[in-house]
Amino acid sequence: MKWEERLQAQMPQNKLASAGMLCTYCDLGPCVINPFDEEPRVGACGIDAENMNMVNLALKVMKGLSDYTIGVPETIFLSLETMMGPHHTTGITIQSLLEASRPILKASEERVSAWHIDEQKPRNIEQGVGVLQRDAVNIVLTTYEPEMIKTSRSQKMRKLAQDNGAQKINLVGALCGGTEAAYAHGIPLLGGTDQLEEAQHMIDFIYESGDCVQACEQAVENFTSRDKAQFAPTATTRVRVGYPIDTEAINAALKKGVINGVVGLMGCHYGKSTWDTDELVQTLADSDIMVINLSYDLKHADPGPESSALFSEYGIPLVLNGGCCEPGKFLGIDSLTVLIPTWGDPRLLTAAFAFASEGVSVIMGTMPFVIPAVKNQLVEAGITIESDSSQIMDLLR
Repeated sequence: MKWEERLQAQMPQNKLASAGMLCTYCDLGPCVINPFDEEPRVGACGIDAENMNMVNLALKVMKGLSDYTIGVPETIFLSLETMMGPHHTTGITIQSLLEASRPILKASEERVSAWHIDEQKPRNIEQGVGVLQRDAVNIVLTTYEPEMIKTSRSQKMRKLAQDNGAQKINLVGALCGGTEAAYAHGIPLLGGTDQLEEAQHMIDFIYESGDCVQACEQAVENFTSRDKAQFAPTATTRVRVGYPIDTEAINAALKKGVINGVVGLMGCHYGKSTWDTDELVQTLADSDIMVINLSYDLKHADPGPESSALFSEYGIPLVLNGGCCEPGKFLGIDSLTVLIPTWGDPRLLTAAFAFASEGVSVIMGTMPFVIPAVKNQLVEAGITIESDSSQIMDLLR
């Protein structure tokens, strides 16, 4: 069963829960309240609709911060504890959540700077389910681990694969970490969740962490029992990767008027997002707006990068596939707007708050679980919700 089928099995989803009106914070719950016309209008602890939204958003921010091992500000903890007090209010505001989220930008920048990218260079790679090979040991890399790339290419592992009837070990990337490996090291890219589910019977091992040698050995063993008759080769697309995100050059191009702006595309087209990201990227490129794409759905525009003034003068493609969606990669870029088709992970919602805290405009394709009044507060803070990607150009003007 694919994710679309699993999502459909959930329909119709609870409208109150979709507005953030479900709270499981304490053992008085779970509480569902109605912010509109019917009772109950408050939770068992006395909390109202807006404060329930803030609790749920705070919990997502806490998860986003934890991904970078950043502690939650004491003010957030203390505010959550006041829910049970006589005033039944958290004291949490959108602005306090934005401020709490800000440290992930620097932490993300430090994480990226620690990665070794010695092999990074502009090159073409293949993308799609077709990168998997019938007669090769197919290993999917879902985390950024250069040691796994080195191990899979070693003479020892090549010989092991050949001794067991395979032509070679075929290491390909998937999801966020695999996208970074494709960007920095040029390995083929399978894609995201959709492609992983489609190709599961063609994959011999999915590497997420652990001993690289043992993973390769297990992959070879799995290859020997794989049913190759089920293998269904498909076409791939060729996409350009490996260009560095040169902040100084990009800002110079902006100042000179070579480009009309910069859009950072973070997160992937998945789930409930209704954006047509291919069309959106093409429209942006046609308007001389640079797109830095940080997703496993690699992009390109027609005509190719060599035809743009940005490439002619600065050697930078107008659509740059920049690896995994680490928000720190965008720091220092002027005239930036961040687009997030879907915030499937709380880390991306926290990143949206972090950018807004720095005055960077954010446009999201799917609504956080909030009531209209809190949505308006997000808009005032610089986070716009727009489900129709054809309207985004108007928001940029």
